[in-house]
Amino acid sequence: MKKTLILLVAIIMLSLMTLTACGGGQTEAVTVPPPSEPQEVVEATVSDPIDTNETSPPEEEEAQPEPTFAFKYGDVLIEMDQDINYVLEKLGEPLGIFEAESCAFDGIDRIFRYPGMQLHTYPKGDNDFVHTISLRDDSLRTTEGGIRLGADIQDVIDAYGDDYEFDTRLYRFRRGMTTLEFITEDDMVMGITYGLIIDI
Repeated sequence: MKKTLILLVAIIMLSLMTLTACGGGQTEAVTVPPPSEPQEVVEATVSDPIDTNETSPPEEEEAQPEPTFAFKYGDVLIEMDQDINYVLEKLGEPLGIFEAESCAFDGIDRIFRYPGMQLHTYPKGDNDFVHTISLRDDSLRTTEGGIRLGADIQDVIDAYGDDYEFDTRLYRFRRGMTTLEFITEDDMVMGITYGLIIDI
């Protein structure tokens, strides 16, 4: 900004000298008396051009999906509210299937039995979706915490934290619209169930 001001003053001085030299044959020296008081120097301000490329609004961050509980059976990750057809395709033929008229939904509730695990589904439209996974023996462990039947409840709290609901013998942990429940007896885990919270 100062360079611009100095350049502007230099151009004005050069112009005055040129006018004096071209005005006639003779030039007179002009003396300017010094000012009695210091004069305030006002610097001209020049606005910088607006760079439209730099002022573009920041991109909005994509909303992260809400964390949920899911169970990994072997190499297959089973999620709550997942289409059972996808799960069956990955797991293969179940040991057995139990069917009953649904009390809460329009259609048939089904239980698919696999070694150490049961998958419960509910009907929605033309398909069935996972709403409960029950671990049935100590050969299976929870995916994140590594908890199995027979574990001490303190191991559960160490793995999943103390943000849980307690009701008689039931410890319930919530993530989004999913739950992970541990049924205990004498502080020992006797049941493990993953569940889906469904608004009916």
